[in-house]
Amino acid sequence: MSETVCQLALERVLTFLRESEVGLDAETCRKALRLVDDALTEGDGPDLPARCVDRVPEYFSLPEMDVPPPGPPIERGHIGYYPHD
Repeated sequence: MSETVCQLALERVLTFLRESEVGLDAETCRKALRLVDDALTEGDGPDLPARCVDRVPEYFSLPEMDVPPPGPPIERGHIGYYPHD
């Protein structure tokens, strides 16, 4: 039996929460179910999982992420070419 879009949406929300280090206790699961239920009022199309994950910050307090800078600061330089007068 294949998963329904609703099941996939709930799975994505719970996976997102787990990966964000939010504890998956009974209250968290009930809140995730409410999130999916609220999103279902707008329809159960193939975009339901994405809409549910987009709503996670509205329902849950997520821990701050400390993301390092993508690389060293960019400095202006040259390639050593100087035109002659």
